[in-house]
Amino acid sequence: MAEPSTQDMLLSLVPFLLITLALFLFVAIPISRRKGRGIGFAAWSLIPFLTLFILFYLVSLTDKSVLDRLAALEGKASQ
Repeated sequence: MAEPSTQDMLLSLVPFLLITLALFLFVAIPISRRKGRGIGFAAWSLIPFLTLFILFYLVSLTDKSVLDRLAALEGKASQ
């Protein structure tokens, strides 16, 4: 059996890269904005194999809106 060419090996990475890019655009960026993190933090999900760990970390964070409401309640309580 012939050894695969370089072009064949690169083409085999295309689906993997498309899935990573789709997760970045449609999952990591919206979640990072909602959690109060920047797009730079979401960019870490572009590193293959780190994508799922970064997304798991982002999902486990508390939403920025909840943190703002909690800070407002604490401000009212201390006055």
